[in-house]
Amino acid sequence: MSQAALDILKREHRAISAVLFCLKHTVDEARRGAIVPPFAMIHAVLDYLTSFPNRFHHPKEDTYLFPAVLKRAPDLEPVIAELLAQHEEGEERVSDLKDRAAELQTLWDGRWQGDGAAKFEAFADAVNRYVEFERAHGRKEGVEVMPRAQEVLTEEDWAPIEAAFSANEDPIFGEEPRSRFDGLYSQIVALAPAPMGYAEREKPAKARPPEPASPLEQGARQKLLTLNWI
Repeated sequence: MSQAALDILKREHRAISAVLFCLKHTVDEARRGAIVPPFAMIHAVLDYLTSFPNRFHHPKEDTYLFPAVLKRAPDLEPVIAELLAQHEEGEERVSDLKDRAAELQTLWDGRWQGDGAAKFEAFADAVNRYVEFERAHGRKEGVEVMPRAQEVLTEEDWAPIEAAFSANEDPIFGEEPRSRFDGLYSQIVALAPAPMGYAEREKPAKARPPEPASPLEQGARQKLLTLNWI
């Protein structure tokens, strides 16, 4: 098996989980009135989900990982067919959330205008459904596909998978993070427990106003991915 390929896959799954945790937590905080609707963070999350998982991570699973596993373990065809369908559904859900968020921002002027409050409630429900959808998707991959991949794939099978997943870096947690996600990274740090973040271990994490991301070394970003964000 290719440990490098597995490490990349696991790291990308943890990165997606961290971003989803941030989205759910801050939207839930806004719903209960603890913070104002965090539109900048919401747009950053949806931008991230569009630009990395939906554009690179899932297509590479579809093109490289899943076909290789099916070749060696054809009995997994129903599972992989479901995962492929979930990738498409996930893209549709993100697109819907982006449309809703754009509309909601036009209804916020320090307070909700018109039916904005009701629409934000519906948006928060949709966010929670989406986060649970993606968590269940990740669990299915982790429990039903990855152990079999480790069992049946040869080094020759792993080589193109590793090459594909090495070709694109995560825009938040990669070696060259993109500046447009600095605010989202700061929010993730705010929700992470000490010593890696600002949140207290004994209490539910409370959102902090986003701060400019510190020029932390790459190791600090990677350490955040060792946390259980589920």
